[in-house]
Amino acid sequence: MGQVRADHRLDLVGAPSFLTMIGAREASWRPAAALALVLPLGGGLMLFGFLVSGLLNNWIIQVAVLGMRPTWPTNVLAAAASGRVVCQGCLMGGVTDTVMVAVISAAWMTALLVSVAGVYRRPALTFVTAAPRFRWRLFWVGLVLFGLVLGAIATAPDAVHGWPDRPVFLKADEQVRVRIAYVIVMLIGLPLAAAFEEVLCRGWLLQVTAAFTRSLPAILIANSLVFAMLHLDGDAGRNISRVVLGMALSWGVLRTGGLELGIGIHAANNLVILVLAQTLQQSEAVSHSSAFSVAVNLLVSLIAIGVIELVARWGPLRRWSGLEVPGDEAQAPDIGRANSTLAAP
Repeated sequence: MGQVRADHRLDLVGAPSFLTMIGAREASWRPAAALALVLPLGGGLMLFGFLVSGLLNNWIIQVAVLGMRPTWPTNVLAAAASGRVVCQGCLMGGVTDTVMVAVISAAWMTALLVSVAGVYRRPALTFVTAAPRFRWRLFWVGLVLFGLVLGAIATAPDAVHGWPDRPVFLKADEQVRVRIAYVIVMLIGLPLAAAFEEVLCRGWLLQVTAAFTRSLPAILIANSLVFAMLHLDGDAGRNISRVVLGMALSWGVLRTGGLELGIGIHAANNLVILVLAQTLQQSEAVSHSSAFSVAVNLLVSLIAIGVIELVARWGPLRRWSGLEVPGDEAQAPDIGRANSTLAAP
């Protein structure tokens, strides 16, 4: 697990561990059938998720804002419809939006995994990891390590000047209960939202692409374009940044044999933004990107690749995270025109 080999045309030679389940039947009618199944199933679960998120938001408002025990509403539909707080300048707007996004993302992820497992007739876990089970330590490595590095870089300029702009969750006019609720919701909700995007783009779509082509650039780029389009953002600079980050996360899947590290990195990226800089509602009103912001985002992608390679190459971290399985043997890079080792364990 960990090798990605390609020839001089950048076509894969052999299959990285995450792609070993792909057979001849994968390149058939199954992707279209899975899509046809997931759309109605996901739509139904999304409506249910909307009700659930509305209830959760009402309970969070009761506890964090009103300081009272959560109660069951007399009208569930009305409670769900009124569960979103609209205010770009307050934390509760970010809380309610994040809860809604997280629950709906979980609904779509459930629909996707159920659909692909049924259509492809193999365990849903094979679209998440090549390991026998989800590697939680690998997820935590991505979340904590990438989060610490990115957080340090994001806060360094303000720290030098005495931190004039405090983290968003420390807004002076917010109650302590609201701040605690905000951090808890971010820590739970953002990994759920990231997991859905990773399962869709770096899980299913990456395997679908690999079933039709052995071209490494195509495998890396195809799902990254979909990843950018999912955000429905008309800004070219931010979309370019998302494509590059998507390619970095795709590389991580091929290097580590699963989505665990990428989900952690993806969630950490969102956590740094939404805990230190702005709420989700504030992020929806950002201005057009600049060349500097695009350059910063490209640096973030390079940091992600650095974390991926550190985990893949450093023996103690490989073993602790569960990336190295019994029987793995370190191999030196074998670089040649006909068979290039793009990354060695």
